[in-house]
Amino acid sequence: MTVEFVPHGVDRFAIVVGGGGGGDDVDVARERARGVAGATVDAATRRWTVPREALARAREAFAGEAFAVKPVPGIVLRAMDVKFDAFERACEATYAAKVSKALDAKMFDFQREGVRYALRRGGRVLIGDEMGLGKTVQACALLSCYRDECPALILVPTSLRECWRNALQTWLNVDDGDIACVASGNDGDKLIGSTFDIVPYSLVVKLLDRLQRKRYQVIVADESHFLKDRKTKRTAAVTPLLRDARRAICLTGTPALNRPIELFTQLAAIVPRVFTTVSEFGNRYCQGGGPFAMWSGKSNGEELHAIISRLCMVRRLKKDVLTSLPAKQRTQVWLTPEAKDMAQVKAIKAQLEKLRAAGNASEFEEKRLVNALYAASANAKQDVVNEYLETVIEGSEAKFLFFAHHTAMLDGVSQFLAKKKIKFIRIDGSTASTARGALVDTFQKDDTYRVAVLSIIAAGSGLTLTAASTVIFGEMSWTPGHLIQAEDRAHRIGQVSNVLVQYLHAKGTIDDIIWGSINNKLEGLGQVLDGHRGKHLETEESLQRKEQRKLSDASPPNRSPKKSKLSDEIDPTQRTITELFSSQATQKSKRDSTNDIEWPSLDENNLAF
Repeated sequence: MTVEFVPHGVDRFAIVVGGGGGGDDVDVARERARGVAGATVDAATRRWTVPREALARAREAFAGEAFAVKPVPGIVLRAMDVKFDAFERACEATYAAKVSKALDAKMFDFQREGVRYALRRGGRVLIGDEMGLGKTVQACALLSCYRDECPALILVPTSLRECWRNALQTWLNVDDGDIACVASGNDGDKLIGSTFDIVPYSLVVKLLDRLQRKRYQVIVADESHFLKDRKTKRTAAVTPLLRDARRAICLTGTPALNRPIELFTQLAAIVPRVFTTVSEFGNRYCQGGGPFAMWSGKSNGEELHAIISRLCMVRRLKKDVLTSLPAKQRTQVWLTPEAKDMAQVKAIKAQLEKLRAAGNASEFEEKRLVNALYAASANAKQDVVNEYLETVIEGSEAKFLFFAHHTAMLDGVSQFLAKKKIKFIRIDGSTASTARGALVDTFQKDDTYRVAVLSIIAAGSGLTLTAASTVIFGEMSWTPGHLIQAEDRAHRIGQVSNVLVQYLHAKGTIDDIIWGSINNKLEGLGQVLDGHRGKHLETEESLQRKEQRKLSDASPPNRSPKKSKLSDEIDPTQRTITELFSSQATQKSKRDSTNDIEWPSLDENNLAF
């Protein structure tokens, strides 16, 4: 019979006996296990387990002709020998002293436990929670705990720079002057004297000398799966920074447990004394990929999961924490278009300002320019929207819905997905009604289809797309009811998860005007619709009744301007929007001008980044 000792929990090994021995051999094995000091039976697995310090004695107990004792791999022994006692003792005191009551009150219990887990691991951690479970807020809480050790370096995909600036300001009340948000290789001087440095992965190699000189002791690597390829210059530059820092906080929604070789660089950066060579890791955990695919498979997965859970990884899925989550969360994702993409937007805004200043503008001319600004904003956002979608696709294997208004935006995203070889469906105003059912059925049932590209107006109602639990708006609509209807393509009967809704807000575009005009109606971002919590969504009938009430409440003022012949018809509420351009308008008049636009009540307490 064979005897194997496998990691079990934080500091124990389970005794696994195999090989088809008879009943007498099993009895002998049981007696030998019972004779080891500290041995107990795990109630869940019914396996005998021994503490780490008793491993040598346990192996000796099974020595002899009756049993073939398998060696314990060196990587496992090193993993089980790492001690966290000092961090364990300091965890609660650090959390209580460093995490503000305001921040603590906004976190869910599982997020607090994620922060405590990281503290118990000395701030060297891989937070692998599924998308929408708040990895960013957990990282911010850790930055708060280690603020005395700052400056901190925050490595991000390009599309998430503004999201992180906003997160630091929202969660930690960091002054904008303390944040260096690097946008190009010429921004190196911004890193002088700053406390929180946000640097895109794409610029790390170019700025490496400056980053090395600053000797960061606290580093956050967001979307750390960007480091999965150990052969790239980016990974070669970032890994030593993480390894040398005192705190290394990696965030990823896809920890590649089914392709563990992609985890190696992250694990080696976080716990370098355990994960020492790629060959040792690959030979133990990455077998089975085929004769011409070295280390592309998966082997000894239970063992790997056990040691990384002990060492550095905390991972929760939505289904595991569903009772803690609101039924629907809304978030605002900040994007910054390149200056070259903003030229047309700036030109149209200048025309609007000039028109307003002249004081003789016609309502039709104002609306024409606002409509032009709306279309120009879609064009300006295209590249940064695609960049963000690439981050979403790389960071999660889940399906999502993408909504936009303009055909140009829908075309741009469709072309991007096709280029990336991502399978998707598309429903817009040109989609025949007879084809919609088949497209919906494909998205709902075929797991290879990742994205539904949808028109806010043409596909915002009447469709059930509950195979996705993430909804992303590339553009905002003038009419709140349209957005609510679109959100509810995923948030309806048949949805077994909570729904994450993301609004992509590009600074300097018409998004500022639309969002700003309703800002006094928003208490924050992310509250569950109608304040309901828990895993059970409301019935379809009650959702329809509430939707009808919202649409009624959200109806624009009773204005009946003549319809424009422009291809994208302007909603009547744009009269309110254009009034906000007036330099003579007071803050009170601006607030009053939007009081008749009813938007869903949102609450920052349930933000999920």
